[in-house]
Amino acid sequence: MSAAPSIPAEQAESLLSFEVRRDGVAVITFDDRHSPHNTITPAFGAQLAAALDRVEGDASVAAAVLCSAKDSFVVGANVGMLKAIKFATDAERLAREAARGMLRLERLRKPVVAAVHGPTLGGGFELALACHAVIASDDPTTRLGLPEVRLGLLPAANGMLRLAQRSGLRVAMDLSLSGRSLRPGVARSMRLVDDVCSRAILLETACRRAKALVGHVPRTRDERAGLLDLALEHTPFGRALLFKRARQESRERTNPHYPAPARILDVLERYASKGFRDAAELEARSFGELVVSETAHRLIELFFATASLRKDAGIDEQLDPHVEAPTIDRVGVLGGGLTGAGVAYVTIDAGIPVRLEEKDDAAAGRALRAVRELIDERVQRGSLSALEGAQTFARLSAASDLSGLRHAAVVIEAVPEDLSLKQAMLRQIEPLVGPTCVYASNTSSIPIARIAQGATHPERVVGMHYFSPVPKMALLEVVRADKTEPWAVATAVALGKRQGKTVIVVKDGPGFYTTRILAPLLNEAAQLVSEGVPIDAVDAAMVDWGFPTGPMQLLDEVGIDVAAHVAAVLHEAFGERMVPPHALSRLVADDRKGRKNGRGLFRYDARARRRDGRLTVDPTVYTLLGVQPTTRLPVEEIQMRCALALVNEAVRCFGEGVLRSARDGDVGAVLGLGFPSFRGGPFRYIDTLGAAEGLRRVQAYADRFGERWRPAPLLVQMARKGERFPGA
Repeated sequence: MSAAPSIPAEQAESLLSFEVRRDGVAVITFDDRHSPHNTITPAFGAQLAAALDRVEGDASVAAAVLCSAKDSFVVGANVGMLKAIKFATDAERLAREAARGMLRLERLRKPVVAAVHGPTLGGGFELALACHAVIASDDPTTRLGLPEVRLGLLPAANGMLRLAQRSGLRVAMDLSLSGRSLRPGVARSMRLVDDVCSRAILLETACRRAKALVGHVPRTRDERAGLLDLALEHTPFGRALLFKRARQESRERTNPHYPAPARILDVLERYASKGFRDAAELEARSFGELVVSETAHRLIELFFATASLRKDAGIDEQLDPHVEAPTIDRVGVLGGGLTGAGVAYVTIDAGIPVRLEEKDDAAAGRALRAVRELIDERVQRGSLSALEGAQTFARLSAASDLSGLRHAAVVIEAVPEDLSLKQAMLRQIEPLVGPTCVYASNTSSIPIARIAQGATHPERVVGMHYFSPVPKMALLEVVRADKTEPWAVATAVALGKRQGKTVIVVKDGPGFYTTRILAPLLNEAAQLVSEGVPIDAVDAAMVDWGFPTGPMQLLDEVGIDVAAHVAAVLHEAFGERMVPPHALSRLVADDRKGRKNGRGLFRYDARARRRDGRLTVDPTVYTLLGVQPTTRLPVEEIQMRCALALVNEAVRCFGEGVLRSARDGDVGAVLGLGFPSFRGGPFRYIDTLGAAEGLRRVQAYADRFGERWRPAPLLVQMARKGERFPGA
């Protein structure tokens, strides 16, 4: 927010309105008519500064309330504006202007109250914190937070410092480092919100609070008043210990390729030792450097990619301009295991009633308990009230017969990965449901066309590949078979969006996109182990490259038996390129399924964990595989063999039309597989590396290892022509 003078109306369209009520309260209403949300830009800051000038200079105005005409307050800085910045000094200047504007608001002699409803994020939350009071609606959509760290940035208008003033350093650290948002009630308990009320009386409540503050506007708090609230923050020694622990935990949670968390801690530590002004100086400089970093560029690109997917119906609207998805007022779920229960939970959480079907009453009861536990966990965290939790759970019913599916708009099958079982479930369901019911199979590798073989209405069958654990994983891969009608795809996409998922639509085929590109990475990692590279060395190298989990630990988490089944499906489809290592079959033969049966590549007994909490490799694995873990390869060799195996297959998928765009491929790899977001996804990675250099590296491995490394034809073409991926 800038403290610049008013911009004449003929030079800038109004982003806010100004109305003085009879009681002397000026209501300043934000409403950017060209955007679904209000964002902070220089024009926004200039117009707000002019409005505050009017508040201060007009004797008829006693106080002011800031509110929004939209279903959100202010959602932060305009990300497009940040993306366009080329020089750190320009970003630093914007941060300083915003900080001056917030400080001017805080020091205004007349009270200003923020009336917030809906998302109040980033600079919007900083704006609210600079006001003399904050009144929030109790609507479920109202959330307050500082998510900048997710874009590789830090808050730039002193919001972190005001959090520390109000609620202490630990709260400021938590919210700034995690990027999580708060419900209004939780924010009130942290003294970040002064009152919570229904949306219907939000404006009146805020105006009453503004009038009550006339004559005794709260002055700026002592620069470190919040530090006295917690004993750990009270002394220099306690603060030093607090920051030491915070840095250690941050290093364990985040990859060093993400510089923002360390900068956030630098700023807060400066605040703790030298006060607000010095910390604000460091904050502006740090923001400027982060905005122009490669990490922020890649994360901002992903932000825009996921934002565009939220508007994407999943079909070619030029080819199918009149497609409309039917109303989704009821969903059926077949199978109440880990995935089925997760699907049921995200569906009822979206406000859609669910009928869950299981093989018997005992299994149905277990599924209900699993969903109830997910809801209770949120209630305990404060992200749902007890009443909201009860209302959510009331949308779920479970039974051991199929009669409750008759009126479902979508039936999602989540039974084990067995073709004959999935086909049998489809045959049972088809006669029961209505003519517009979409049947969706949750499968990670089996082609949808094979599941739909013999179906009466194959045009209504789609794939909906959820990722585990369903409540936490953001991606949904919708699979369109050749016979699937566009309206069925649009229905699956619409449901996925309501469930809170980022949805990509891919062409049918073995492994679809995400499973297909993950398989070469896992195969190459297993091949490295077969060559005598230690398991923990492989995992450490890939975590260092940016993956959240190493490939060998991922094998244990997914289930070695499941991975072997998928590997067999892909080998059958793609031949020598997807030959699974012998190590996989040996592990399966020894009944090593991974974490789920406590026997895998790692040990799962309590004493097996290392001091740092990481799993210990089971040394008997090497004996089983007949190798000595003594091979020492350069870390970069391990990283390139695993990462490029995935990237090469992703390029092949794009060339074969499995993906609709490179955008979808990048988002799918990042959100579904944990591909390092600071690298932007496999397609952005190749663009950064250069297609010619990518081909050179892949071809070098092909010369050494043969068919499994054959370069994707599209990569060869792009290298020859010097091309980049469209829209990546």
